[in-house]
Amino acid sequence: MTGLELITPPAVEPLMLAEVKDMLKIEHGEEDALLDRLIRVARQRCEQATGRAMISQGWRLWLDRWPGPVVELPNAPLLAVTAVATIGAGDAEEAVPVGLYTVDTARAPGRIIRRSAVGWPAPGRRYNGIRIDYQAGHGLGWNDVPEALRQGMLHMVAHLYEGREEASAALPPVVAGLWQPYRLVRL
Repeated sequence: MTGLELITPPAVEPLMLAEVKDMLKIEHGEEDALLDRLIRVARQRCEQATGRAMISQGWRLWLDRWPGPVVELPNAPLLAVTAVATIGAGDAEEAVPVGLYTVDTARAPGRIIRRSAVGWPAPGRRYNGIRIDYQAGHGLGWNDVPEALRQGMLHMVAHLYEGREEASAALPPVVAGLWQPYRLVRL
């Protein structure tokens, strides 16, 4: 069993309000708050559809047990692993020494790989006994996000804005087409 929680949300969104207003040909500021929300929703929808974090954000993965010598981390691309710990009796945390594992940021999803043939340190708790904190995202700003993902988000905002009266879970075809090459497929 695993649990995933966002610890540090992105500091900025991957789209700027001005570019959204330009695309929608809006010249007033009366709907800026709505557009800001739609930008956030479009980013979240993109992250959900692709398995990628757009802007750098901090995540915490809780595991009941080690899945094996390799632990894949959700929300690519992996920027860094900031902490790995086991939780013992009385909820005491013990850091897993950095020398016991290596961090692979070169592939998506990123992963940590056990170096030792001995095995991972055993957690003392039966549930949520392992905590892994990490940073994921394409970078710190909108210009770090691949343009196809940004264009898909722009179209998603337009779709949401223009179809406010209609609720549709399906992605518009243009959005799905732009995001498809970036979608992580897990086997």
